[in-house]
Amino acid sequence: MATTDGAHLKPFGALEQYSSACPWAIFPRKKLDVTYADVLAGVRSCLTLSEEQRAEYEDLITRRWDPTGASMVCLSIRTGFDLLLQTLKLPKGSEVICSAITIPDMIYLIRYHELVPVPVDIDMDTLAIKKDLLQGALTKNTRAILIAHVFGSRYSMDPIVQFAEENNLLVIEDCAQAFAGHEYHGDERVDVSMFSFGTIKTATAFGGALIRVRNGTILEEMKRRESRYQSRSTGFFLKRLLKYGVLHGLSTPAIYGISLHACWAVGADHDKIITSAIRGFSGGELVSLLRNRPSMPLLGLLHRRLTMVDDPYINLRRLKSNQLMQALKTTPNAKVPGTKAEHHYYWLFPVIVPSPKTVVKLMNEQGFDVTSGATQLAFIPSPHGEESDPETAKYIMQNLVYLPVTPEMPDWALKKMVRCLQDALLKSNL
Repeated sequence: MATTDGAHLKPFGALEQYSSACPWAIFPRKKLDVTYADVLAGVRSCLTLSEEQRAEYEDLITRRWDPTGASMVCLSIRTGFDLLLQTLKLPKGSEVICSAITIPDMIYLIRYHELVPVPVDIDMDTLAIKKDLLQGALTKNTRAILIAHVFGSRYSMDPIVQFAEENNLLVIEDCAQAFAGHEYHGDERVDVSMFSFGTIKTATAFGGALIRVRNGTILEEMKRRESRYQSRSTGFFLKRLLKYGVLHGLSTPAIYGISLHACWAVGADHDKIITSAIRGFSGGELVSLLRNRPSMPLLGLLHRRLTMVDDPYINLRRLKSNQLMQALKTTPNAKVPGTKAEHHYYWLFPVIVPSPKTVVKLMNEQGFDVTSGATQLAFIPSPHGEESDPETAKYIMQNLVYLPVTPEMPDWALKKMVRCLQDALLKSNL
């Protein structure tokens, strides 16, 4: 069994158990996977690293990730995906088969490059793309397949790779939500694998992504294009560290409870406030924002995070989530998608319920910041009209809530959350 010994509880270590026990505490929807030692290391990088060290740190990071040299580091997955599409120069109107649940910005980029996203539905139990639907999505214009591993799940790429080889298609693997330590850096058979270390991701560096590209010529052209971008400033990253350092402290249940009660007292929508605070790109047009290089202190912090991954913390999150999943198996009107996923570490814990808004309201009142639709995930509408929308993906995204299970959550709180959810489901059906 994977060890949980030595997991660094966030943000305040052993004090989290006392924070959780406060009568006014509210368990947050998400904890940043970072310690204050990491934040201070980032601040130190702001003071010590210079642009002259870029090549050195890029090499340290990419060699740590892939000793064969088949990867590059960039500002975000969206930056890497945009670079890939710039390099490929696919004909206008080319089609990209996509997992039916993904990040809308990825679809925006496909359309920005005058390509057509074609969604293929996913399986409720595995969250894998339905391989029997791939052939029906294939046309003479199909050029690539974009697979998104969502909610922290991951599945075998075997059928995707086989289908792509049979039809001469490029395979792109979006692992933004699937990093769970160094056990998996992408399937070596796919053309492109992308991993994110953004603010709310596992082993966050408050930005940065690693892109592995099998074709060396394509990789070198992507690097050449990226090298012409302007670097994000050290000052920008320092402000980011300070901002999230403060928000991180607010995520301990006692302080989080005070913050949410204050929002409710003045009629503020805490959902909008939190979502706005953690958005990776805001305040401008997407493409111009992502066409930048990571700052040097970001590279310094990313190198630290990759060499000091908190595996016990990841294992503890998986353990707590599995406990929750087992407890919900006998709960009427609650369905957890992805229970049969080949690999799952629960970056998010989605539950399908009959009345999401009612459940959210009732659970918030009981001290659990359950959310509905507050992530950047969405289902992709069919280009052929609403009647052709991917049914399973649409049903999941329109009926789910996210339960706030974190490694720090005490067992008593986990059991209480299950009871509160069961009560909320009963009341929502009245």
